[in-house]
Amino acid sequence: MHMKGRYTDYDNVEDFISHKLTRLIHDMMLAQRHDIVQVLQEALISYEDGVTDIAFREGWPYIVRDTHVEENNTPD
Repeated sequence: MHMKGRYTDYDNVEDFISHKLTRLIHDMMLAQRHDIVQVLQEALISYEDGVTDIAFREGWPYIVRDTHVEENNTPD
């Protein structure tokens, strides 16, 4: 099984975040929580495209930062 994710350069490493989000999407589809499915799918796409990073807290994903925003981006 080939999964998309951040660590596709390594044959023996599977991206946990992509795997966990995919599993949550499946679980929410079974629970017929289509509102949550849509948000999780958008988060997965954003993560796999390298736009955001995701961390898990108590089993739920949280976007921790936008990878395209500069650290020193302060208003004048």
